[in-house]
Amino acid sequence: MTFIAAIARRLGALFDRRRADREFDEEAQFHLDMLSQRLEREGAAPHEARRRARAHFGGVRGLGDDMREARGTLFIDDLARDVRFGVRQLLAHPVFTAVVTVTLALGIGATSAIFSVVDHVLLRPAAFAEPERLVMLWGTDSASGTTREPIAWPDLVDFRARSRTITSAAAIIGAQASLAIAGAEPSRATIVAATSNTFQTLGVRPLIGRAFTDAEDVPGGPAVALIGESLWRVRFGADAGVIGRTILVDEAQTQIIGVVPDGADFGIDQMNQRAAYHQPYTPAGPVDLWVPVQGDPQRYPRSTHPLLAFGRLAPGATVVTAQSDLGAIAAELERTYPENAARGVHVESFDDVVLGPSRPLLNVLLAAVALLLVVATVNVANLLLARGTARVREVALRGALGASSVRLTRQFIAEGAVLVGLGTMAGLGAAWFVLRLLRTYGPADVPRLDGASLDWRAVALTFLVGAVVGLIFGLVPVVSAFRSDTMAVLKGEGNATGMSRGGVRLRDGLVVVQLTLCVALAICASLVTRSFAQVMRIDPGFTSAGVLKAQYVLPSARYPRDFAQFPRFVEITQFTDRLLAQAAAIPGVQSAAIAAAHPLDAGFTNSWRVVGREAEASGWPEISLRLVSPGYFETMGLARTSGRGFGAGDDASGPAVALINETAARRFFGGADPVGQEIEFWGIRRRVVGVVADERIHGLTTAAPPAAYVPLAQIPSATGVLLVRTRGDVSTLAAPVRGAIAAIDPQLAVFGIEPFSATLADTLAQRKFAMFVLGAFALVTIVLAVVGVHGVVSYAAVQRTREIGIRQALGATRLEVIGLVLRGTALLALVGVAAGVAAAAAGSGVLASLLYGVSRFDPLTFVVVPLAVAGVALLSSWLPARRAAVTSPLVAIRS
Repeated sequence: MTFIAAIARRLGALFDRRRADREFDEEAQFHLDMLSQRLEREGAAPHEARRRARAHFGGVRGLGDDMREARGTLFIDDLARDVRFGVRQLLAHPVFTAVVTVTLALGIGATSAIFSVVDHVLLRPAAFAEPERLVMLWGTDSASGTTREPIAWPDLVDFRARSRTITSAAAIIGAQASLAIAGAEPSRATIVAATSNTFQTLGVRPLIGRAFTDAEDVPGGPAVALIGESLWRVRFGADAGVIGRTILVDEAQTQIIGVVPDGADFGIDQMNQRAAYHQPYTPAGPVDLWVPVQGDPQRYPRSTHPLLAFGRLAPGATVVTAQSDLGAIAAELERTYPENAARGVHVESFDDVVLGPSRPLLNVLLAAVALLLVVATVNVANLLLARGTARVREVALRGALGASSVRLTRQFIAEGAVLVGLGTMAGLGAAWFVLRLLRTYGPADVPRLDGASLDWRAVALTFLVGAVVGLIFGLVPVVSAFRSDTMAVLKGEGNATGMSRGGVRLRDGLVVVQLTLCVALAICASLVTRSFAQVMRIDPGFTSAGVLKAQYVLPSARYPRDFAQFPRFVEITQFTDRLLAQAAAIPGVQSAAIAAAHPLDAGFTNSWRVVGREAEASGWPEISLRLVSPGYFETMGLARTSGRGFGAGDDASGPAVALINETAARRFFGGADPVGQEIEFWGIRRRVVGVVADERIHGLTTAAPPAAYVPLAQIPSATGVLLVRTRGDVSTLAAPVRGAIAAIDPQLAVFGIEPFSATLADTLAQRKFAMFVLGAFALVTIVLAVVGVHGVVSYAAVQRTREIGIRQALGATRLEVIGLVLRGTALLALVGVAAGVAAAAAGSGVLASLLYGVSRFDPLTFVVVPLAVAGVALLSSWLPARRAAVTSPLVAIRS
């Protein structure tokens, strides 16, 4: 038989066991008959010949086993029998099997899901060439203390020309636009204006077509655009013939010249969020359109800072050397241009900008899920340790009947493998479910979270964890059984069927570890929860309940802004007035307003001064400018502390006026009343007519900056947010509001329609996400700890049944017996809780970025949580203690 034929026959024997067994038996019978016939020919009687033949081969079954072993199938047969026996054992103890399976599923499932997220978000590089060489070029303002501002166009040009450490400096501006394709209904599009070297700097090539040329990135250049990959696939069916087609971008004919892969927009959302003031850009999935910036000093003068700039480090350059190089250039620009007074540059790793805020959250989750996995593993190990000890007599009996140690070891490993296999498969299902929850409810500002999936790396990790756990768990009962005195076990003498002293110490040590990790995780979860509660108590200055928000961007083609006519932008003003009237007429609307930026959008800032105090203004920070219609303060419930609000007379023809917030009033006017004073920016003096309460425009956890409110009619804005207030269900206003806008301009794309309470909730997404996930992990850990402590105490109580019976016979009361059992648990709980408090104190530093208004050593949390966990542990041991106390002394002594 050739080698290949032998392999084929072995494989055939594996897959057709009945046929193989029949062939083995027939061949064995053939050899038995042949030997019998030969013995008869040599003179033996027929029955003697058969007896001697069977003795020679060991019978047909023995000969068949030898043949199976020779053909390599006997091991598989035995393994299959071991697995079947293991399954029967687990089915015979369904509660034990279910507890272990669920425990493993929770640990493995949560670990795989969180690892999938961390792997996808943090560990996988962006779709850029050499992303470690990408840096952000922020502007700084020493007057205001800000270090992450967009930069001016002329500054970018100077950095490009003079830097020796940056080989390529590019910039983008995020925006919204109306997009119409082949006469279809217009839709809102996320648009990014990019310098012509953007894709070269990132190291990204278009999927099809080409990138921008320098000739297209000049003022008045051709209207061209690259479309995003998602838009290309959804709206154009991934048609390669899309190149050269024309679309309407803000109603302007624009030619498609290429398709950009989705990965090229990685980090744009995070850039906008990190900037000290925001762009008119609302992330809602991949970027739809890329257009050239077409900037110049006239359109973007040195006094305005609209560009999010980034660059690629030259070979050998670092962030530090680039900071030194560009810092020197910025200092020279500050000396040369008055507009650059107090202006500098801050070079920062691109990776830190994009992933920096998310890294602490993900690291905390990864640490928490690791604790959960350890607790689950310890729990299962403790359960198997107790069960393995209880099976010492079974192992001793099987050994006495002839089972070898190898066979018994294989049997236990097979049983453990079946158990872990069940837990691993259930864990994969749990991981899929948890990952789906994370993608659905995770914070939107965590980059690439929506793309996280249970890929082969996570599955490999799951099986690796399962294999390691299975090997350890499979050996626990074997080692426990083999270390016992077999003869003593069979005779039922002494403590032979109980746990050795070393086993008891191991069991107690596992309980302590479990309680330690449980307390540490519960304290961390409580700190985050208390922090979230503190954030929720912050007064944002406005009232979000009952307010609906709808955003739009007026296309310049039909709503021109001729600055020679400033502020008489007739079309924009007419649209604003008509929209306010339409919104106010919607049934149920109490008030309506329009603002250039909603209360949680930082908007933009500008240099300013108080008339008559110009000398003081050189060190002042820029002030946040808020362009609002007269009804804004009533609609947002913003309190006015002095003066008046805006009225119908505060229009383009009326006197220039402004309101300031309380922060600006305190900082720049001290105890004096600012009402009646004059401030100046953009070369226009405005009289302060009132003071309003602070709005936390940078988020709830950041103090309100100095802000000035200007009538929208005196500075018309193409970007707008309609805000309407109602006493009824705010969600019912969405359709009427959309209809009101369509009635004025049916071609205008509207986006961001949602209750403003939802907008506020989005700013707390990371904290809320951390609170729920850590809370869920802590709850699961506490449940596992309770199950583990209850199981261990129950087992220990059973092992001490005879001792307890003797004590009761000698006069011990039930309370004394209960106290005897609880004392052991109390000691373990004391040690575990103390260690847990120490671990939480040492590890709470990683939570620092997630805490607000709560110290990481919060005394209340560090007292209440350990006491609660200790109480739960004692409570879980009460039932077995009581059960031991009510056992009859006579029955206990006979057990």
